[in-house]
Amino acid sequence: MRRIKLDIAYDGTRYNGWQRQADVPSIQETLEKVLLKITGEKIAVTGSGRTDAGVHALKQVAAFSTESTLTPEVFYRALNGFLPDDIRILTAQEVPLLFHPIRDAISKRYRYLIDDQRPFCPITRNYCWIYREPLDLPAMQSAAEFLLGKHDFACFQTQGSPRKTTVRTIFDVSVQRIPPSTLLPALLQIEVEADGFLYNMMRTIVGTLVLFGVEGRRGKASPSRMKEIIESGDRSLAGPTAPAYGLYLVGVAYTRSSKSPLHLGEGPSNGPQ
Repeated sequence: MRRIKLDIAYDGTRYNGWQRQADVPSIQETLEKVLLKITGEKIAVTGSGRTDAGVHALKQVAAFSTESTLTPEVFYRALNGFLPDDIRILTAQEVPLLFHPIRDAISKRYRYLIDDQRPFCPITRNYCWIYREPLDLPAMQSAAEFLLGKHDFACFQTQGSPRKTTVRTIFDVSVQRIPPSTLLPALLQIEVEADGFLYNMMRTIVGTLVLFGVEGRRGKASPSRMKEIIESGDRSLAGPTAPAYGLYLVGVAYTRSSKSPLHLGEGPSNGPQ
């Protein structure tokens, strides 16, 4: 038996999330069907986390066990040959049998994109939250600073899989406006890296920061209120859950290094390019 680790990018628009489900397409099921075609084995693929319907990934990490003698290079080429174009294998490598994408992860980084420009860009409608009024960037940045560190983030959790604890550590938060390009407008980008995320935690953080952005534009921002929201543990005091289609899994870290925060392209991925 061998263990193969994959780094995967996907456009989640037409999938009902990562996890295999009855009668609806998922990333996991699509991968497993292709692996059955390649190896003849019924293989279970484990991902580093279950992204929701419509959520995208710049680098999801997954692994599977197999009795196949195919090399990582062959898996890389065969998977990309059979998978639909909205799922790509970035790297494939053999790892120790005990490697587990969830249990061995020490941090994940998510990115969220918001288009608050007028008129909005129609190209971004499946990949950004189209917000109907301009947001105040400094107010959002000031509120985001209170997210850093180890806290009980129950206020940002929606109903989902039960957790033993709602305490998490946020290592890095970034709120910035990306300069416009010839194709896209100046988008708002929010990134958070943490040792773990509660169900819909990232999307609720975004929704809460947007409320501060609205208040800032109206001259009513009080960024320190973010601290009060966190300490309350009350979901009703936080903002709405942002739409799934603006969210991206940027990467998963399995070792800590001096390179922090985790950015796309960093981390243990030495398979075929």
